[in-house]
This record gives sequence, structure tokens and C-alpha cells, in this order.
Amino acid sequence: MTGKIKNIGAEAVVIGTSIGDVTVESAKISRVDRETGVSSPAPGNAVRAEDAPRKSYSDWHIQQKHGLGFGPGLGSMPGIILFYDHNLSGTSQLHTQLDVNAMTRVNVWDEKIIKTQRTMLLATYRHFFSEHAGFYIGAGGGLADSKFEYNGSSLSGSPNYRYSSTLSGTFLLAEAGWQGKEGYYFHVGLQPAAYVSSSDDYDVSKVPDVSNHRAVANEEHDNLKQLGQISLGFGWFF
Repeated sequence: MTGKIKNIGAEAVVIGTSIGDVTVESAKISRVDRETGVSSPAPGNAVRAEDAPRKSYSDWHIQQKHGLGFGPGLGSMPGIILFYDHNLSGTSQLHTQLDVNAMTRVNVWDEKIIKTQRTMLLATYRHFFSEHAGFYIGAGGGLADSKFEYNGSSLSGSPNYRYSSTLSGTFLLAEAGWQGKEGYYFHVGLQPAAYVSSSDDYDVSKVPDVSNHRAVANEEHDNLKQLGQISLGFGWFF
């Protein structure tokens, strides 16, 4: 009785056994990987990458729990936002955000007459409607601190002096928007907000009644009180 092994390719071999004049060939046997000891599947049975199931928003939220980003805030005052997102589950998220806004008004001689600036720190809880979509709603609140400055100009006929006031308080905020799901991502959302408690020492009578200075001062002070905005953000999940 003799035995022979025939090579029929990179994937399999045939073992032949001879007893006298009779030769019996055994079935094909897959080769065993020399390094791992695991038999390699035939090419036709390999799972293609494109056939693998795609990860949902929920899967990515669980896998990548943290997000950092920045972007513009579009509202009564131009500004920038910095934010941090923490995924609590596949459909819930804690969002914290810092807003910095500023505005300047000039006269016909290009002198800076009125300057306003505002800083807001807020946090919201977001809920995503579906594990397979990026739409969310949220609610939360925060703190705001604002400053109004008037700089008189002798060129415009107003007394050359300065006046300033402050506005600060707490506010409530709602959210509705859409957010991307993996790696570098984008979000857009509407953030209506309003003060629930505030302290404001603005007095328009202390602004000189020259030209339209008081009207402009009132307009800019109203902008300080309007906290709602459209938030655009570019971030990175990790």
C-alpha cells in the first residue's frame, strides 16, 4: 500500500492511496494557514467588505462617545461657538457650548460709537428620534453675561465721554437640528432661548441725544437680550 499527495492549487490538495492495482483518491482538503493554523476559505466563500452591515447612528454613538468642535452662531449678534458632545447612549447626548458674540456700530466718520459683547455658557440634553437618523430635539439652559459700551465723539457733536452697562442672567433653551454620525461631522440646529432671570442696569437717558445715537443704542441693547440663534458646527468624534 502506498500513498501520494497531489497539489491541485493554493487552496487544496488530494491524497491518493494505492492498494495493489487500485488507487483511491480522497476528497479535497483545504490547506491550513502555516502561521495561524486556520484553514483558509475558498475565494468564492469570502465575505466582501461591501456586504458587511453598515453601522447606524446608534452604533457610532456607542463606539465614539466624545465630540469636540466649533462654528459660527447666527443670530442677533455675530459670533463663534465652541462645543463638546458626550454620547450617553445610542440615542441620547449631553451637549455643552460656549458662545462669544460681539458687535460694533460706527458713525459716518468710521468712529466706533457703540460696542456690545456677550458670552454664553449652556448645556442641553439631546434625544435622537431614531437609531438610523441624525435628527434630534433637546432642552437645557445656561448663563449669559453681556456688556454695552458707548463712546462719545466730538466730531459728531456728542459729548466726548463714555458710558457702559451690563446685562447678565440665566436662561432656558430648546433645540432642534441634525448631526452627523462618525469621525469628522457637521451639525446644524435651531436654538431658541430666553431669559428667566436677569440683571440689567442699562439707561438710555445716559446716551447723548445726538443724531440717532439713542435709537441705535436701544437697538443694540435689544440685540443683547435676544439669545436665540442658528448653530452651525464642525466637529470630530473620538
